[in-house]
Amino acid sequence: MAGLRDYRFMDFNLYILIMRKLLLLTTLLIFASCASSVVVEDFKAGYEEQQSIYDVEYNTGERTPIQLANISVTKDIIQQYPELGDKRVGLGLTNRILENFEETGFFRYTEEKDAILNQMIDKWELSDAGLATEDTGLKTGTLVLPKYFVYAELYEFSVSTEEVVDKLNTMTQNTTRVGFQIRMVSVENGEFLIASGLGESTQTGLGFLANPDMNFDQSTVGMSTQKALETATVNLIRRAQRRGWL
Repeated sequence: MAGLRDYRFMDFNLYILIMRKLLLLTTLLIFASCASSVVVEDFKAGYEEQQSIYDVEYNTGERTPIQLANISVTKDIIQQYPELGDKRVGLGLTNRILENFEETGFFRYTEEKDAILNQMIDKWELSDAGLATEDTGLKTGTLVLPKYFVYAELYEFSVSTEEVVDKLNTMTQNTTRVGFQIRMVSVENGEFLIASGLGESTQTGLGFLANPDMNFDQSTVGMSTQKALETATVNLIRRAQRRGWL
């Protein structure tokens, strides 16, 4: 009987040891489960979220007269990417802005589109490597005076390349990231609204800045610019509507 009691005592101790280990294992599993359920997400400001110009309901009412006063590039960017002084860039940016605004139905221009394009290109070429200068002069030679001045600034620009191996071929992928800010200023009192947007585009092959024959709209610069301007335009219209400007 003594031997039997000793055996049961040892068996009970073993049982306690096993239960402690199971409890520890269960605790670790629960902790690991809780830890794995925590999602780490890259923060994005609201204005960075990609938006389409068609997210805004098309305006069928009266259009607001505006004047595209200036398109500029920050000094740091133009020093790092002097190729942005290319005439195609100035022409492409101006076209994108004009068409995005026109597509919403909210705006009309106080000048003919060709006249606006020529003015913007002249500024682009006369400025320091594409860095447009400020011009707040009101154009009085038109029949309709603008209610707002519109300024656009390219405040973020980066180009990265990566070699991708596909079977036996090595291809170069170009990714362009563009950030645009649009500022709309009241002619009457100088108050203004600001809206921004980011755009990114990846393309296989030579990028726009490396290929002198590439069309702006077909390049990563053109496509990322379009994305950035669409987002900025949508943000601008929504803020203007909240302020009662449109």
